[in-house]
Amino acid sequence: MKTALKILLLVTLQFLQVDVKSQNRITDTSATCIAYWKKGESRIYQIKHSKEKSESGKIKSVSEGNYEAHLKVIDSSASGFTIEWVYKNFKTSGAGQHALNSLMAIMEELKIVFKTDDAGSFSDLLNWEEVRDISFSNYEKATSAQAQNKEFVAALSQIKSIFTSKENIESALIQEVQILQSPYGVEYSSSGTVYETALANITGGSPFPATIKLKLDTLNAKADYCIVSLNQTIDKGKAGPILADMLKKLSSTPIQEAEIKKEIADLEISDINQYNYSISSGWINNIRYIRTAKVGNFKQIETYLIVEKK
Repeated sequence: MKTALKILLLVTLQFLQVDVKSQNRITDTSATCIAYWKKGESRIYQIKHSKEKSESGKIKSVSEGNYEAHLKVIDSSASGFTIEWVYKNFKTSGAGQHALNSLMAIMEELKIVFKTDDAGSFSDLLNWEEVRDISFSNYEKATSAQAQNKEFVAALSQIKSIFTSKENIESALIQEVQILQSPYGVEYSSSGTVYETALANITGGSPFPATIKLKLDTLNAKADYCIVSLNQTIDKGKAGPILADMLKKLSSTPIQEAEIKKEIADLEISDINQYNYSISSGWINNIRYIRTAKVGNFKQIETYLIVEKK
């Protein structure tokens, strides 16, 4: 399969979202991540975002970005919170031309305003049109070296057509926000819980079957912190036909059935997430996120390390 189509697939399967909510609190063997934020509170998070791309086992590119997310609670009510999120202090290194769907330095000072429910779980992106426009500009500038590649330009055009809706922008273009907000309102037990779920298909096709495993790794009430893990894996067997239809829809040129079957035979898409948060306030202390995506002989490992800046 052509490289642009692989990129297209990885972009459109960018994030696995959790929808397993609970209003439980803290016991000896379980905990729910709940936000107890107050209007005017703020936090700064240092983010290290890296991507490693390889083909047939050989590393083709490595890119890395370090930047900050400045968060402020601008409104608080019984129904939830309104959060202002601003990107600052970007430093990038590595193969910038391969950084499609990564935030680059031109996102400096981009403001994201979103709402959460009363537990702190993401519910609504308020300034989605602004996020869309700047993200499109980001793609075009970050990939300007590919301007003469007709296949790449066609793939980029397909991506832009997908991200014209608010729902798709929320699910795939504000990835750090979704990562930070994912643990809220979810109950975790020391024995672990596995859920079968269906992930939205942003191209409008059938949803993707997946498995989510939630686990309480550490509970230390005296030191006021919990560590929980939230791991997700797409069901390759059930998702294969859906992905085949998706690739046909997204491709600007016909794709042979044999080629599609070969590429998705070794499909792997999984997320590993671990969160350390304050029990009393609900603020996240640090996050470790690893996304592994493999299509044919093309593999990408994407990592986010998000740490509260003291």
